[in-house]
Amino acid sequence: MKVQLVVFVVLGLVLSVLCDEPDYSYGSSGEAEWNTISPQCNGTMQSPIPLSSMTARPGLEMQQLEFTNYQLDPTQVMVTNDGHTAVYSFEFPDGQNFTARGGPLQGTFQFDSLHFHWGASSDRGAEHVVDRRRYAMEMHLVFFNQQYGSLSNAETMENGLFVLGIFLTNSTTEPNYGWLPALNQVQTAGTSYTLPDPTVFNIKQLIGARRRPYFSYHGSLTTPPCYETVSWIVQRKPLPISEAQLNTFRSLRKDNGEPLVDNFRMLQDINGRQIFLYR
Repeated sequence: MKVQLVVFVVLGLVLSVLCDEPDYSYGSSGEAEWNTISPQCNGTMQSPIPLSSMTARPGLEMQQLEFTNYQLDPTQVMVTNDGHTAVYSFEFPDGQNFTARGGPLQGTFQFDSLHFHWGASSDRGAEHVVDRRRYAMEMHLVFFNQQYGSLSNAETMENGLFVLGIFLTNSTTEPNYGWLPALNQVQTAGTSYTLPDPTVFNIKQLIGARRRPYFSYHGSLTTPPCYETVSWIVQRKPLPISEAQLNTFRSLRKDNGEPLVDNFRMLQDINGRQIFLYR
């Protein structure tokens, strides 16, 4: 009996080490459990939300929203399948950080990484809905407020994070996304791959120089721990992506080996928050 008890204790310690980050799933039943992972997921300023061009308040840029160093070719790009999404992380030359400031942002924010949300079919996938339309995919560029020094320090702090959301819509043409085939190397959850040519993922070449029109509001991370510390900017105009390219994302697998699809959170209540549209 004592031997069995020791075995169970050891197994429990091993499992606790392997499961430092609680797992979560999408859909009504899965998301109903998110508050057991983090109480913040039941907060009043959660994301994503529905956005409307008709009801949003006009936004006025006292200082133009601007990005710095995003035109630089990265020196390294790594993609990781973390079981929930595909995450691309970047290194830039000589420590020249990609930063954002101006517009509705209060402070200077440093780029950390980007990731995607997509559906099993092209009629869904994006997290935010604009004018009752849900796009096939949404890309999130995650930034942290430089005054806090790192993403982990900033994520719990007021005005700690900024996320730029960009939609991708199904297109009959196939854009030249040289960074996308790398996904074939990370189909298994928990795997990473360093792109042999990092210059194929130039962020400015992907997202362009024009930001407006865009929506802005205060919200949260869209996955646990759901911290309500995010200044959101969601661009109105989508980027193109072909069905074949979407299928490359859909070929990724979750931890349990099932297809990694429909990794978008259900819409959250606005709860009287102000939503601005910068035209």
